[in-house]
Amino acid sequence: MQFTPSLYRGFMLKHFQSARRLRKTAAHSPEEYFGFHPEDIEVIHFHLQGVGEGFWFRLNDGRVFNRFAELCDPDPSFYDATTH
Repeated sequence: MQFTPSLYRGFMLKHFQSARRLRKTAAHSPEEYFGFHPEDIEVIHFHLQGVGEGFWFRLNDGRVFNRFAELCDPDPSFYDATTH
């Protein structure tokens, strides 16, 4: 799903604040936590095959990060299409 950079930053901020509350990061900003800026995001995915619902940022360079700022499989065919 595509949004504007300001909306992307809102998603980043939400997950950054959650990580800070859980003491999972000492980063001072969402950009520091994730290692990218909202302008770098191409799309947000909400489903990953084998995992189910979740949250993944796909960057313009093809890399994909989850809400924990972890690098994930970049294969686009794994994201957003549900299988039954």
